[in-house]
Amino acid sequence: MTPRDRAGVSDTDRLRRQVALLWAAVAVLALALSGAVIRIATTTYSPDVLTVERLEVVEPDGSLAMVLANSQRPAVATVDGHVLMEGQDEERRGTPSIIFFDGKGDEVGGMLFGVRETPGGYFAVRHLSLDANDQDQTVVLAHYQDPEGSTSGLTITDRPAHSLLDSLARLGLSAGASREQLHAAIEQLPEDGREARLRELFGTGRAFLGSTRGGEAHLTLRDGEGRLRIVIEAPREGEPSIRILDAAGAVVLRLPES
Repeated sequence: MTPRDRAGVSDTDRLRRQVALLWAAVAVLALALSGAVIRIATTTYSPDVLTVERLEVVEPDGSLAMVLANSQRPAVATVDGHVLMEGQDEERRGTPSIIFFDGKGDEVGGMLFGVRETPGGYFAVRHLSLDANDQDQTVVLAHYQDPEGSTSGLTITDRPAHSLLDSLARLGLSAGASREQLHAAIEQLPEDGREARLRELFGTGRAFLGSTRGGEAHLTLRDGEGRLRIVIEAPREGEPSIRILDAAGAVVLRLPES
C-alpha cells in the first residue's frame, strides 16, 4: 500500500497545505505590523518632559537652523560654512545658550543666560544679539552684572556690507584664526588712521540706550565715523541734561543751558 492509500493524502499535499498556512500567517503578521507602523507614524507623541543637553533644529538638507545647548555644549559662530574664530567653544563654555542660524548653517545671533564664578565674585550675563548678513552683531539687548554693579541696555552698530571673512582676509587672516592673532594683526595697523581702518573693516557703534554702572540712564548717538554727537542723560540724582556736539567734540547746545 502506498502512503497515499494509507492516509488518503500524500506527504507532498500535506507539505503544500502547511506552506500555504505559513504564508497566510506571514501575510496576517505583515498586515498587523504595517497597521502598527502607520498608527505610530500618524500619532502625535507629546512627552511631558524632554531632557537633553543639546537640541539641534535642522533644515531638510541638514543645515543648522537653531541650537539649544547647556553650558557645556555650546554652538560656535560660522560664516559661509567656516568656523569664524578659534577657541569659541571654550569662550562660550559655561553659559547656556540658544543660537540662531540663517537656514544656510551660518550663525546670525543668539541668546546667552548664565552666571560665571570669578576670583572676585560672579559675572552674570543676559544677552540677545542679532547679526548682519555674513557679519557680526548689529543689535544687542543685554544685562551684565557683577558684585560691583551692572549695566543694561540696547546697542546698535552699523556693519559693513562685505563679509566678516573679507575683514579677516584684509588683515592677513583666514577663518579659524585665534583672537590673539586678530589682536596682533590690529596692532600692526599704523596708529595714525587705525580707528578709521577698523571702522571700515568691522563697522561703527551708532547708539546706546540704557543704564550704566554709575547709575546714569542715558541715550548716546554717534555719527558714521563713531564721533559722539548727542547725549541725553538722567543721573541717579540731580538734573537731566541734553548735549549736542560738533564733529570736533565741542558742545554746541546744552539743555539746561547751565
